[in-house]
Amino acid sequence: MSAQTAEICQFYGYRLDFVRRQLLDPDGVPVPLMPKAIETLAYLVLHAGQTVSKDELLRAAWPNAVVEENNLTQNISALRRAFGEKLGEHRFIVTIPGQGYRFVAPVSPVGRAAESAPAQVEVRPPRRRWLLIGVAAIVVLAAGAVAWRLVPTGEVKAPPPYPQAIAILPFKPVVENPRDEAMEIGMADSLIMELSRSPNLIVRPLSATRRFAALDQDPLEAGRQLAVEAVVDGTLQIADNRVRATARLLRVADGRQLWAAKFDEQFSNIFQVQDAIAQRVAGALQIQLAPHSERQTENILAYELYMRGRLHQLRLVMPEVRRGIEYFEQAIAADPSYALAYAGMADAMRSLVLSNDVPPAEVAMHAEEAANRAIALAPDLPEANYARGLVALWFEWDWPTAEKYLSRAVTLAPNSAEAHIYLAHLYSNLGRKQEALTQARRAVELNPISPLIGALEGMYLSHQREHEAAVRRLKEVVTLDPNFWLSHHLLANALVDAGQYAAALPESAAAKRLSPLQTLSDTFSAIALARLGRTAEARAVLDSLSATARQAYVPPTHFAMIETALGNRDKAFEYLDQALAVRDARLVLLKIDPKWDGLRSDPRFQATLRRMDL
Repeated sequence: MSAQTAEICQFYGYRLDFVRRQLLDPDGVPVPLMPKAIETLAYLVLHAGQTVSKDELLRAAWPNAVVEENNLTQNISALRRAFGEKLGEHRFIVTIPGQGYRFVAPVSPVGRAAESAPAQVEVRPPRRRWLLIGVAAIVVLAAGAVAWRLVPTGEVKAPPPYPQAIAILPFKPVVENPRDEAMEIGMADSLIMELSRSPNLIVRPLSATRRFAALDQDPLEAGRQLAVEAVVDGTLQIADNRVRATARLLRVADGRQLWAAKFDEQFSNIFQVQDAIAQRVAGALQIQLAPHSERQTENILAYELYMRGRLHQLRLVMPEVRRGIEYFEQAIAADPSYALAYAGMADAMRSLVLSNDVPPAEVAMHAEEAANRAIALAPDLPEANYARGLVALWFEWDWPTAEKYLSRAVTLAPNSAEAHIYLAHLYSNLGRKQEALTQARRAVELNPISPLIGALEGMYLSHQREHEAAVRRLKEVVTLDPNFWLSHHLLANALVDAGQYAAALPESAAAKRLSPLQTLSDTFSAIALARLGRTAEARAVLDSLSATARQAYVPPTHFAMIETALGNRDKAFEYLDQALAVRDARLVLLKIDPKWDGLRSDPRFQATLRRMDL
């Protein structure tokens, strides 16, 4: 039996099951990988020891489709993370510059009889590679629409062996003007929430899909960029107190329409339209939606105001976030039992502090009240749980409470990349390295094209002293969206931690240009200048921040970090005392951020950690 004919191959204790399209680690536990990553690995293993060109791999993983090389790069990165390879290691996959990739681990075939299935893992009947075929079944649903199913050859009703990945694109207006962007995005957001309840479906979050709202957006190209297998594309028109919507489910590989329907209802029935679309998409994909007890609101006005709040909140700049909070308040006034609006308010207030330098005292109490109210109203709502957990993390410094709610959010939404990345943040801050990186890698698997999630993963690597890996990862992330300020900012952070001070300066400058209200990028520039011996320039930045602080809030930790880099310990501890007094949110990184290493041996620093229960 050879690797070309084997059902299972093993290498360094890992087992790749070609039939089930599954990778098991040395303990027999399935490794979470997206379907295209599995396809990439399978092709490399089948050609172990040979150099496989990028074009050949693209054709193997995306047959009959034209995709960008970045999709393949993301798959290779995901595989390397899954194998735990560090920078410079080449135990599994080697990059051959200018040619492609080579799988170099020793591969040996394993018989099915020799396989030992892990306990309590469902063993599915053997099946050959899943194929998407034409019309397999007709699902007649409430409104009488027809849904075309994605079905494996010879098995009409069996579920797929791994979660399918789809994207719900923002709905487009039927006519360009007037358009209601909040409701167009709101329709997509509601469907994302509804379909995300399925444990067998990975749904890209609104933060990833909202950039594909242009009227001339090609849905298939959006699907390729989002690295999904199918997209939901639709139109929406609200006029004369009626909602008119169309929706279609498209297979990204070949553009085939798998399902489509039209709806014309009273505007008061918009929730029923959303439910119908979600159920029919689920039917076309042959998945079951998890039951939910009740809708978040039946108040159309409250829903519309909430979606306007979401639209502004997602822009992450202070005037927009504050406007979003105003809409959340109006939504709550319209329906005081609307848990999502409370969760949205808590999240928006957190972003004011972390991205826009608003004093924590201005919003912390309100954020806590909003998050507590969301939990009281909807204890099983994932958004309420991670809103409450993040308030405990950033404002209360209550680590057990943060872990309780963030872990609960992961349990409630196991395929939510946001839930995993937020839990990773807590574990990273507490120095629980392996748990942090495990959660971060799962988040990347679920949403490999998110600049935010990739940037946070890079930050966790930097905080865990994996400096080369952090810089490499953040350079990858910057290419995903060069205009995303946080990617440049965290790349500057990683470069400073890695001792590459000159390289950090242009990245800090780029972050400041893209997000001028935040002052942490100025801080990183000052630290880099101080470490380069350019003391006068570092002090000039410090003086500029001091002038700003006389008119507006600048987190005291910024000054403490700069004084630490300049070697002024006593001054640094003065600022740390001020930071404790105002509950500076960035103190949560005190335990693990390498920029504090110059103070760690001082008893005053250990006393500060004890005051924060770190």
